[in-house]
Amino acid sequence: MKKHNRIFIWAGILMLAALLVMGCGKKPVVLPDPGPSQAYLDSLEQVRVDSLAEVARLAREAEEAERRVREEAERLAREAEQSAKSSLKVIYFDFDKSNLNKGARSAVEFNAGVLAQFKNWSVLIEGHCDERGTDEYNLALGERRAKTVMDFFTSYGISGARLSNVSYGEERPAATGHNEDAWSKNRRAVLVVK
Repeated sequence: MKKHNRIFIWAGILMLAALLVMGCGKKPVVLPDPGPSQAYLDSLEQVRVDSLAEVARLAREAEEAERRVREEAERLAREAEQSAKSSLKVIYFDFDKSNLNKGARSAVEFNAGVLAQFKNWSVLIEGHCDERGTDEYNLALGERRAKTVMDFFTSYGISGARLSNVSYGEERPAATGHNEDAWSKNRRAVLVVK
């Protein structure tokens, strides 16, 4: 039995040794993570620089486009304002009258509509007469004509603070001549945008 026991003991030791050898295999070596390579970091930096440059370029292009749009809008506004100024109608009066006849009313209504659109305008209303009558009478008649137009504008809703008037009587004729054709062109109120 002794021999038998020895065999079991040796078998047990061999099994234990085999288990130890198998269980104590080499552990894998864990190397520290070296992190991204310098080439990779350099490429990321270049992407960042390129992206910033592209954003800056796009911002410059957007600013330039906005500037061009603003300049074009300002140019169109100036052209529209100039066109509106040149569209203002002369208001003609009958001989020795300061009231608005049908044609004068149409002209003054049109002008009031234009003035309502351009609220930044200040307007001088000039009253004029033909050469008949004394200087004093024509100055007074030109004043009444300018005042009639001014009163119409204020009743239309145009602020009186934007309006002023002056009479030139017969001093500034629009047409020369001593006949009805010339006289009818001189009996007028003219709007001057300041």
